[in-house]
Amino acid sequence: MLGKIWNKLLDILFPRICINCRRYLESEDELPLLCRDCFESVEVFRVIFRTDWGEKFLALGPYENDVIKTVIHCLKYRGVSGAIEPIKGWIKQYLTDLNVRNWIDGKALIVPVPLHPSRLRRRGFNQAQLIAEVLSDELGLNIETAGLKRIKDTAAQAEIKSENKRKTNVQGCFVANREKLSGRSVLLVDDVYTSGATIREAVRVLKKEGASNVTIFVLAKTNNRPSG
Repeated sequence: MLGKIWNKLLDILFPRICINCRRYLESEDELPLLCRDCFESVEVFRVIFRTDWGEKFLALGPYENDVIKTVIHCLKYRGVSGAIEPIKGWIKQYLTDLNVRNWIDGKALIVPVPLHPSRLRRRGFNQAQLIAEVLSDELGLNIETAGLKRIKDTAAQAEIKSENKRKTNVQGCFVANREKLSGRSVLLVDDVYTSGATIREAVRVLKKEGASNVTIFVLAKTNNRPSG
């Protein structure tokens, strides 16, 4: 009884508001941070993409979608942990629509794109790791956090407009663990695919150290990268 009263008081003092449309979340069955209408307005992709250099590439939606972009920014830049809840729903729908559980290598290792240790300390978490944990739960695959390490604290790619400078920025920023990866399939996980420079460098290093093949998963991709 006291717990219900306390929760009602919190709702009055700190009302739950949809981070996208700003309407009050009155129903308890609403997702954290996002109303049902905004959650369902996202049209999850039903296609498998290929990168410009031929890797299988999974992206659940367009980065240009305001709802997806807002949720990713809340997770990545504002540290709002509840933002992972709508992401879980979209990922589950995407994996089901494309029947991913039935065709992905059941022994593949999930490798999140790492942050440099200094940036990880500042942010407090790696958003790619949180996404990897959702995929691990849904696909029954193990996460290998020691598979890839970032050794250069590069400038944020989002702050660099030139595609060539983005490529230069991430050159040599990763090292991979041959002992962990040799002969293994890898599901490489990140939040957003824009120019593809970071992902391409990570894939290059993973394959150099013996990964047999790499499939890429991101939450969102920009419309001009890459096509289905």
